[in-house]
Amino acid sequence: MNSKAKMKKNLVRLVCLVLAGIMLLGCFAAFTMEEVEPAHDYSAGLTEEGFFEGVTALDNVVLPDYTAYTIPEEATIATEDEINTKIEEIKSSFATNEKDVDTSREVKDGDYINIDYLGKIDGVAFEGGSTDGKGSDVTIGSGRFIPGFEDQIIGHKPGETFDITVTFPEDYGKEELNGKEAVFTITVNHFYKAVLPEITDDFVAENLKDYYKDVADMKAQIAEDIVDADTKNFVWGKLMEETTVTTYPQQIHDYEVAARKANIELNASQWQLDVDTFLSYYGYESMDAYIEDMADDIKDYEKVYLTVQAVAEKEGWKVTEDDMKAYFDKMFGTEDYSEYVSVYGEPYLKSIVMRDIMLGKLVEMAEVVPSTAE
Repeated sequence: MNSKAKMKKNLVRLVCLVLAGIMLLGCFAAFTMEEVEPAHDYSAGLTEEGFFEGVTALDNVVLPDYTAYTIPEEATIATEDEINTKIEEIKSSFATNEKDVDTSREVKDGDYINIDYLGKIDGVAFEGGSTDGKGSDVTIGSGRFIPGFEDQIIGHKPGETFDITVTFPEDYGKEELNGKEAVFTITVNHFYKAVLPEITDDFVAENLKDYYKDVADMKAQIAEDIVDADTKNFVWGKLMEETTVTTYPQQIHDYEVAARKANIELNASQWQLDVDTFLSYYGYESMDAYIEDMADDIKDYEKVYLTVQAVAEKEGWKVTEDDMKAYFDKMFGTEDYSEYVSVYGEPYLKSIVMRDIMLGKLVEMAEVVPSTAE
């Protein structure tokens, strides 16, 4: 994947306003509720039930016969490899970093390292351009530093000192640095290596008690989650493929665009950058350029909104208080979702929970059939 495509992919991940629960989890995990400022009304234009005001989705889509779906048997079975992969992901989330004494290998993209640096413009050191020998931790490829800085560390080894040349963006935010070329003298101090914990009953009791009782319970619930995800993804894929949108209401398009803009603004503020500077790191000249490039993706999510609402309208499904509590207990280990309501509003949260409910019901309707051997 080239660098621009990689940056674009990373930027798309920052946009959390989608109906998939796992993406909502990623969005909420990015910031604590204390850090999120409800500057955008995510529930604006939605009814109390989480549907779009004044829109009858069934007038805008043609639904397939989702009551006749079949699910291959293999999607209803979680393999040991799949379970172990999820356990490794859990272990990684609790990994600690220790200094790696290995000095033989070269820095590559994704490495977590410690460096020192001293920056100069026209041979003169500038304020904020040095670690003063205290070291700075950086993940190569994180985009934490100005463009070109991290890339030029790749290929060097711990103990090496070298110079790199970079140019500050024209709108970097400091007049004395805007558009200036700088030379940084960098020393790679050391790598960090991840140390993974051992998953035991005691570890589960100490760190995962809100989710699992012990290791056996963890494996059983992981297996259930895998099957739940696989079966829902299967019917979701068929539903989206076979549903036809006849009309895209303008208000849904405007809603999605406004939500994406709000998320970009939020992420830029978290990095203490103006929007244009933030987007420039991902290869976009402006917000308009970003929205234009995301046109197909935005259209896909408009179809998501319409399809979920259309099925709910046809079946008469509503999200109850018990549904909300069950969803947040499953996803976040708590039935109390009030802090999320304060940021996103209950209608928006209901729109997300409705998709999970809808998929669960479609799975229940479907017939499990033996997998067809090639």
